[in-house]
Amino acid sequence: MERKEVMREFEQTVKDFHLPRTSELPELDFYMDQVISIMEKNLYLLSVDQNLKFITPAMINNYVKLGIIPPPKKKRYCKEHICYLFIITTLKSVIPIPAISQMIKTQTQNRSVYELYDIFCEAYENMLRGAVATAREIIQDNSESLEDAISKLSLFMAINAGTTQLISGNGIKLLGEDKTETESEKNTKN
Repeated sequence: MERKEVMREFEQTVKDFHLPRTSELPELDFYMDQVISIMEKNLYLLSVDQNLKFITPAMINNYVKLGIIPPPKKKRYCKEHICYLFIITTLKSVIPIPAISQMIKTQTQNRSVYELYDIFCEAYENMLRGAVATAREIIQDNSESLEDAISKLSLFMAINAGTTQLISGNGIKLLGEDKTETESEKNTKN
């Protein structure tokens, strides 16, 4: 396979990727199987391994039990649930669920989940486009074999993911420390 063909295939995979914004999500309420269908249709990029499901009814039920998302009303999920689930599902491979929950709670103190979700979508798509640009540069470098270029790309992206996860993890840790400190201060004043 030629470099241009590899790059074209790679770019085509992400070219049309778009997370639906709040205004694009239906106002209807959904049953669990419909929620799963919406998630799978829109997050096809997460299906790297066809044998692994990135969202299941059991996962959604656990998010409700853990209080990360509000419980459904009469077994029906709304637009708000969909927003939460898009954020959780895309982040859970790099950030532990309790940390995602903490971030969502912190972010929704000053904005609605809909505003957070739209900000999240824009950032996710921008980061994806940046990753594609990096991939293009590495793969189109003819100074090494295509196999070496793809290996180098994988290495660079893994390093990027690791360093980003490190920074994110430390930020989340600081959020937890601030919360604990605030609670301690409240207890001291009482």
